[in-house]
Amino acid sequence: MENILKKTSRFLSEHKSYALLLPWLLYAIYLVFIATPQYESKSQLIVKSTEGGSSFDPSSLLLSTVSSAGFNTESQLVEAYIQSYDMLEYLDEKLDLRGHYSSANADFASKLDEDHYREEFYEYYLSHISVTVDSMSSLITLQTRAFDQSFAQAINAAIVEKAEEFINTINNDLARSKLEFAQGEHEIVESKLQQAKTELLAFQARYNVLDPTAEGAAFQQIAFTLEATLAQKQAELNTISRVMSDSASEVINLKREIAALESQISAQKLKISMPEENGNPLSVGELMANYSNLQVQLQLAVQAYSSSLITLENARVEAYQKLQHLVTVESPTLPEDNAYPTILYNLTLFGVVLLLTYGIVRIVLATIREL
Repeated sequence: MENILKKTSRFLSEHKSYALLLPWLLYAIYLVFIATPQYESKSQLIVKSTEGGSSFDPSSLLLSTVSSAGFNTESQLVEAYIQSYDMLEYLDEKLDLRGHYSSANADFASKLDEDHYREEFYEYYLSHISVTVDSMSSLITLQTRAFDQSFAQAINAAIVEKAEEFINTINNDLARSKLEFAQGEHEIVESKLQQAKTELLAFQARYNVLDPTAEGAAFQQIAFTLEATLAQKQAELNTISRVMSDSASEVINLKREIAALESQISAQKLKISMPEENGNPLSVGELMANYSNLQVQLQLAVQAYSSSLITLENARVEAYQKLQHLVTVESPTLPEDNAYPTILYNLTLFGVVLLLTYGIVRIVLATIREL
């Protein structure tokens, strides 16, 4: 063991240039002559809400967007959707993403293995897109990589289109559900109003009255007047009966008038007491109480209808105000030069890693020898 460590340490000391330069040269050859260029398309998006501004004033819409951009989570929702399996399946179905990334024209280290699992394809997809959200402005920056300039732009454009459809679908579904709920409640209130109207009209038709309160007061006034006249006639009859016989014409006429008044009073009381369906008489007080209950129910139904109508209109306005749209600030770019591989950066970084690895190995070997 000690001899192996000595030989290894001696080899590294004597062939330091080979140990460092050879891997670096091989990596340089790969980057310069073998690595397939990868192009990057970029776009910028933002979720805009119509809340807080007039729909006819573009400047107020812009101000409301900027002021509320940092206080919503819709941008994070868009980011999560772009990085989801659903987006990957959509892109693969629309653009044949799998076929492009596993193309034979790509080098062995950059392309997607032909025999890959679904999870590997998903991880490869995530490594070839970048979605960042600015915490202050909620501006979404989307970058997509591909082995062809136009395909990189096509991936970016397809993601933007699908994300916009996703946001619109969510907002439309929420707005539709709110409006449907408010509309359903309004229809219930409206049906109660119609029922209250129908019951009141049926009551008026049943007892042949328009306003039992006014009509009852009028009937009672007539009855009181008739009773007062009856009392007066009876007093007159009592007076003349003392001085005249029952066969006298004056006595006979007063009796006829009293009988007529009594008949009229009975008829008037029949008008005041409305018969029920079962034949039992309904007093004026009961008639007025029932009518008053129906009126109160109708008034409550009208108030509920007015409040429901206001609520429905508010729900419509609120649903519109809270609609959100994915606005494209910067359209997907068509790259002219490849973004990857970054040859100078990668070679420099790889050289630093080699030096660090060489130093660590020498330290480890020296430490083991001391032990």
